[in-house]
Amino acid sequence: MTPEEKFIFDLQGYIIIKNVLTKVEIDKINKISDQIFPRDYCNKDHNQGGLRRTANVSRWDPACQRLIDHPKVTPYLKELLGPTFRLDHDYCIFMNRGKNVGNLHGGPETANGCQFYKHHNGTMQNGLSVLTYFFADAGPGDGGFICVPGSHKSNFLSDMPSDVRELKRAEPYVVQPVTKAGDALFFTEALIHGTTPWNADHERRTFLYKYSPGHISFSQTYYKTEDYFNPTDQQQRILSPPSVGGREPSLD
Repeated sequence: MTPEEKFIFDLQGYIIIKNVLTKVEIDKINKISDQIFPRDYCNKDHNQGGLRRTANVSRWDPACQRLIDHPKVTPYLKELLGPTFRLDHDYCIFMNRGKNVGNLHGGPETANGCQFYKHHNGTMQNGLSVLTYFFADAGPGDGGFICVPGSHKSNFLSDMPSDVRELKRAEPYVVQPVTKAGDALFFTEALIHGTTPWNADHERRTFLYKYSPGHISFSQTYYKTEDYFNPTDQQQRILSPPSVGGREPSLD
């Protein structure tokens, strides 16, 4: 990460990584998504009134598996989560226009103990964090991911106005980052965030890969490397269960 990128993340609690995926990669994964997770908003198992979601997209295809340690994002994972980061869980969120969603959530030092942001001796330390890959544009006013920049460092979470948390009032707190297909957005779960109704004519398409430091787990289940397509040694380390003693660095 550049000095400016570190400044941006520390200031906001999120950072947009531009042009991570090529058009070839975007088109391929969109095609895979259509084949494995058809656009059916009537399927009650995966549809919540215009929002489609399903887990373990990293196992869909080698192209999705490559997103686990895409070379354009691993420097950010190492910098923001430490050298022994691991993939905790993953899923996709696809949305049609008009889906109504819930309140803002997240924030530092919540009861589960895995959502935090700290700075010590020049190093940023994050708990559970999210790398979101965008396979469709999210333009100004389109909706989707929203957040309260800087809230990952708030000491007064309980004083956040209820109408803001309930998304009845946005200004001057809530923003919707603008992204293009192929971008990735990394944010700490210590950041207050949420999802706002989708307003674009095209479908919202995002893959969310959630990482944590190597000693932390949010998910109750762990990955099995045999479910993947000949994973590399590096991917196997990133997919491994949490541990402290003797854990090897995630990256080669």
